[in-house]
Amino acid sequence: MIELSGVAKAFGARQILRDVSFTVEAGEVACLIGPSGSGKSTILRTINGLERHDAGTITVDGTLLSDKSLPAIRRKVSMVFQRFNLFPHRTVIENIIEGPVHVLREDPEAARARAVELLSRVGLADRADAHPGQLSGGQQQRVGIARALAMQPQAILFDEPTSALDPERVGEVLAVIRELAEDGMTMVVVTHEIAFAREVADRALFIDEGVIVESGPARDVLTAPSAERTRLFLDRVLRPH
Repeated sequence: MIELSGVAKAFGARQILRDVSFTVEAGEVACLIGPSGSGKSTILRTINGLERHDAGTITVDGTLLSDKSLPAIRRKVSMVFQRFNLFPHRTVIENIIEGPVHVLREDPEAARARAVELLSRVGLADRADAHPGQLSGGQQQRVGIARALAMQPQAILFDEPTSALDPERVGEVLAVIRELAEDGMTMVVVTHEIAFAREVADRALFIDEGVIVESGPARDVLTAPSAERTRLFLDRVLRPH
């Protein structure tokens, strides 16, 4: 479904990604873990065309990412951001139907009907007419997930979807992502929630300094990593004191 081959990216003199190569199969959940600044979010942003990669290739559902193919790829791959990125002056349901109506040219009433279904799915059926500022962070992130699903994507990219949330709100967002995994949605998730990744992901990739240090079945990588660098990272994250 998603394939990166030899992807590199630099910001000025700073090399962010170095020869990153991996594939994500249809229906697979891949979690990217690693220290802050290691390049995890940049990987997602290159897949979605928010950042241009300097070298290598990115292919989504058989289509090579390029300036010409980017609009088509963005129809196939939705993204859920760390900071929600909702329009504050629009209601919840207006945020959700924005993409389907203006990008996919869907009938507004059909888009609205599906948005209502999606809000029910993420547990927010009663907040359709609220504005983002009236919602908790966890509720805003669930609206972000509903908005991503409204585009009927083949895959969703999650960029640290719980890092901006109060601890008590994390579980409600992870529950929605867990349900999507059970439904077979292809997902690439950047996360620091190691226990969640161990439970939900099919594959885990440990990224450090723009390099994939280790990848494999999530339970293996996150329980008994083979790379010393991965083990040290997990020890620090799971036993910070």
